[in-house]
Amino acid sequence: MAETLAKRPHGVGRIIGAGIVGGIIVDLFLILVHAAPFPGIYMFIASGLVGPAAVSSSWYIALGILLHLIISIVWAAIYVAVFLRLFPKLPWWGNAVIFGVVVMLGMQVLLLSKHLEPAFPTGMGLVTNLIAHIVFFALPVAYILRNDL
Repeated sequence: MAETLAKRPHGVGRIIGAGIVGGIIVDLFLILVHAAPFPGIYMFIASGLVGPAAVSSSWYIALGILLHLIISIVWAAIYVAVFLRLFPKLPWWGNAVIFGVVVMLGMQVLLLSKHLEPAFPTGMGLVTNLIAHIVFFALPVAYILRNDL
């Protein structure tokens, strides 16, 4: 019976919750270390959808927050759909480390393709990005979904 309770099915609500928690935690980290100033981070995110107009008005902050949470939920769904199946023998935190690197790389490719970033991060920017995506996004998402293996 204990094993049945520990192995819960993938619920949409759990995936959404994991994505939201991961998105909030990574944002708090980036804001607190001044890697992404508030509220500019959300205007920047919104600019990926609506263009440069997003940085001219604070009305786009809500859109940026919504977009970031949606993106975080999509990454959490990818974690469940791919990483839990791809590396079933790894402990949850091992999956999280690989997942965090993939999320960081995926987001950089997205930013570079939209011409929102001039170049791939190097030096401390790369270190900060890796810490943000592994420790403050992937680990919380993987921890919440750890019993879904």
